[in-house]
Amino acid sequence: MSRPKTFLHLVSLITCLVVHLASLLPAIADQPVHVLATGVFATALQSLAPAFEASSGSQIQVLIANAGEVAARVVAGEAADVVMSSSAGIKTLAKQGALVPDEVVIGRMRLGVAVSSGVAMPNLASTETFRALLLSADKVAYIDPNGGGTSGPFFEKMFVSLGMADAVHAKAVLCKTGADIVKAVASGRATIGMTQASEIVGADGVAFAGYLPDAQNLTTVYSASIATGSKQAKAASAFLAFVAGPGGSDRLRRAGWDIAP
Repeated sequence: MSRPKTFLHLVSLITCLVVHLASLLPAIADQPVHVLATGVFATALQSLAPAFEASSGSQIQVLIANAGEVAARVVAGEAADVVMSSSAGIKTLAKQGALVPDEVVIGRMRLGVAVSSGVAMPNLASTETFRALLLSADKVAYIDPNGGGTSGPFFEKMFVSLGMADAVHAKAVLCKTGADIVKAVASGRATIGMTQASEIVGADGVAFAGYLPDAQNLTTVYSASIATGSKQAKAASAFLAFVAGPGGSDRLRRAGWDIAP
């Protein structure tokens, strides 16, 4: 008689476990898609995320950090579903096994200049006019070369090549992110700011003066991939398809991106 009772007890336990696991499925499905992205994506994601949510029913949760921090967070195992950074950064993380190898190229980004809203637009037509702008500005905001951002080391090399590293260092307002650069210009702490164009376009308190001259500019390819530990891989893949699709590309262009037709 003990065996039937034991068997029935086991069946009851299994049934309870199945019911409990089934009850968890909706909660898992309702979890947001966690997007970890560099600042270059911030403006576009402000419109891309709500648009995707409205069309898919999935929720998007965005965390913005500089390129170095994004990589460090991913390597440290921080929960993420979608990672958006430079193509070089995405490839490195994929080689480390943190991201799936299927990279989705988003677009190209150039560096631009921010000035306070309402001031006269500077002349960025040539190396000579750009150099004159740097010399005439009281304070120049840009990414700290040692802060982990993409553009900081590039600016440092550029100032050296223009023969004006000491002059710019004397008036530098070093920032951690593009958003910090915009705030510095908007508040008057900096006369001009230089960062990725998408971090300037549409930002409050500043105007986009234009791109740096071609000879002094840096074009960076940005892409995205899905974290190998993602629990929302299907929704994450759908989000990337939306971002890279016609609707997403149009929003990215309006935010200062160079997107191939």
